[in-house]
Amino acid sequence: MRRYKIDEKEFSEINITPFTDVVLVLLLIFMITSPFLVTGALKVKLPDAVTSETTGEKSMEVYLNDRNEIYFNNRQVSLGELKVAAETAFLNTPNKEVVIKADKNSLHGYFVQVMDVLKRAGANKFLIATSKKEE
Repeated sequence: MRRYKIDEKEFSEINITPFTDVVLVLLLIFMITSPFLVTGALKVKLPDAVTSETTGEKSMEVYLNDRNEIYFNNRQVSLGELKVAAETAFLNTPNKEVVIKADKNSLHGYFVQVMDVLKRAGANKFLIATSKKEE
């Protein structure tokens, strides 16, 4: 039987160029799609305002859509559940600031009820989210 001797220099290095290419492509895909996973989950059309500003601090966010459904921490809650969830969240953070992102077609009365529940839960500052409108 004939045996062939394998040249050890030929197999001493592994070419990682294809692996690096695949990793970089996956990283690029995740970087592009990750903002859509967070912001695309809740469809809310914010009212337009010329004086719209951005806040730099990280605050708790409450979403109120056009069907008057409330979302807190990306989970749908009722008014009663909102109070309990907000109280629990306020225990873990010194910042008791809430950003309310209400759809422009949501009912004003329901919006006020949401603010009242949050105030009773311990919120001390409210920010109403709007989208920037050009003059």
